[in-house]
Amino acid sequence: MGFVDKYNNKYQTGGLQHLLASHIESEVGTNVFDNYFKFSIVRNPWDKAVSQFAFMSRRKDLMDYIGMKHDDCFKRYLELISKKKHVQWEPQVSFVLDDNGECMVDYIGRLELFTQSVTVIMSRLGLDAAVIPHSNKGQRSAYQDYYDTEAKEFVHAMYADDVKTFGYDYAQQCVLSDVPAVLRKRSIR
Repeated sequence: MGFVDKYNNKYQTGGLQHLLASHIESEVGTNVFDNYFKFSIVRNPWDKAVSQFAFMSRRKDLMDYIGMKHDDCFKRYLELISKKKHVQWEPQVSFVLDDNGECMVDYIGRLELFTQSVTVIMSRLGLDAAVIPHSNKGQRSAYQDYYDTEAKEFVHAMYADDVKTFGYDYAQQCVLSDVPAVLRKRSIR
């Protein structure tokens, strides 16, 4: 997993499977990076926050990292993650944009349109689109059940760049299209 200490790899908190596109480019070099098809899947920030909260019960290391107790509520979780940086709750734009706000990946799909997004990815790779099972699915109610007005606004502020860049809003249960074309694609150097 690339850990150099209990909580960090050489670039950030967490394991190497959560590297930002800029980290990957730094690791493999610009020539290699520019010659590969790069993609990402984004998710409604309000749903993502609830999913991460539900997942925390299986991550004692992350609970210890932020000082979370097993009986802490969702709003307490939000308060705790706002105080300590970690790749798990990093805004999604950080993974795909460079320091100039230009997109480093070739395609951004949506979790809400997973089958459609995977079909695009597989097609670009020249592979047959196969059904990919959801192997890490949690058991919880709809994300809207976790929110009151204060929590909704908190997540909106925390992930404002994701909301704006990827065109999400709180009520959106399913997006009808790919990520907006507002992302400037970085030119190959």
